[in-house]
Amino acid sequence: MKTDSPELSIPLTELRRRRLPCGGWTALSSSRQASLEATCLATLALGLDGIDAQARTHEFLLREQNPNGSWPAFHGDDRDGAWLTSFVLIVLRDVPAAIPARLAGIRWLTACQGKESSWFWKWKFRIADRHVRFDPEKSGWPWVPDTCSWVVPTAFAILALSPLRCSCASLKEIGTRVDRGIAMLVDRACPGGGWNAGNGIVYGAALAPHPDDTAIALLALCRQTNDPIVETSLEWLEKTASTLTAPWSLSWAILALAAYGREVRALISSLVALPELAGNNDTTTLAVTCLAGNCDRALSALGVPR
Repeated sequence: MKTDSPELSIPLTELRRRRLPCGGWTALSSSRQASLEATCLATLALGLDGIDAQARTHEFLLREQNPNGSWPAFHGDDRDGAWLTSFVLIVLRDVPAAIPARLAGIRWLTACQGKESSWFWKWKFRIADRHVRFDPEKSGWPWVPDTCSWVVPTAFAILALSPLRCSCASLKEIGTRVDRGIAMLVDRACPGGGWNAGNGIVYGAALAPHPDDTAIALLALCRQTNDPIVETSLEWLEKTASTLTAPWSLSWAILALAAYGREVRALISSLVALPELAGNNDTTTLAVTCLAGNCDRALSALGVPR
């Protein structure tokens, strides 16, 4: 299904303009510190738009890698690593010069897991702390090391690692980690479908799902199309999408619905009709908006199976 939107040419031009001389992008147009989330999203949105510019961005990402194989969230921060490691691995997937860096990143990401996976935290959540309701055996990935699993970092880790399942000695744990992450997402879905940022139930109360968290989780679960949780969540997102007016949430909803073959042309029309898209100070939102305007290329770049 072709979903290119010529109305997004101005936001794409603005996105190109915001590229820093170093090859990265800032999270806000008013900032000066390069953000790896903004850089990854902008790189995916622009695709092969200028080989020299792409090479400069790839070099920037390779320079930012930490000694332990991870990547930080911002230039100069998070020397222990952050969830953006998954996103960088996706962006560098087809870059031959990045293979050694990617292998180091994959090893770090495979070893990184939610804190609830330790024996103490399993005991805590099973016996002592019943305020949240989830299975600690089903752990995913945290935002930063030594914290609990969350939906978005787990979803992007699944997208980064799923194509790498193999029996190679150095990568043999990938399949197990991906399967556990998938189980974690299914376990933590909201009772009526969709996902909140972390847990579906807290203090005995069902939490409301968030459109962006739901969409990103659905992208990671595209191989689980027969799971009732996936079906219910997809129905919820499809009903909710037409009510969305925030470009960030609407863009992710468009990408998720397109991944499952749902009709999104009317939603793209609603997206491009939103006021001041190109003037959005948030570069990550600007980039995701551009991604939603070309669903086929965006889903391929993200590694979402079709």
